[in-house]
Amino acid sequence: MHFLFEIPDPPYFLIGIAALCGFACGKAFEVSIKRKTKEWSEGLSEKPLRNVNEPRLFVPYLGICICSWIFVGSSLTTFAVTWAVGFTMSTFVVLSSGLLVWYQLGILLRTLEEGGSEALEIK
Repeated sequence: MHFLFEIPDPPYFLIGIAALCGFACGKAFEVSIKRKTKEWSEGLSEKPLRNVNEPRLFVPYLGICICSWIFVGSSLTTFAVTWAVGFTMSTFVVLSSGLLVWYQLGILLRTLEEGGSEALEIK
């Protein structure tokens, strides 16, 4: 129970490392999603575009989520929140938003596959 009530020193180094790793995973995800859509649009891939459960998309996205979890949890400890409370709050925030974004990505790719880029235009 000691760890629940002791306020730690803010982990500035961990915040910085998590941010840098998150940016790296984000860039890898960007390259992967661009390559997947380019291969699909040029007819080089037989796989449907709506299949987002490929390792080349899932692994960088998981890296983004893990780095975001570490970043948010560590950042909360700078506001005099314990590690347990900070990372519990971070778990709920990152898990819920991560799942919602992943679900929305699947819908977006399905819409793109069925209607082309014209289906994504906002009217």
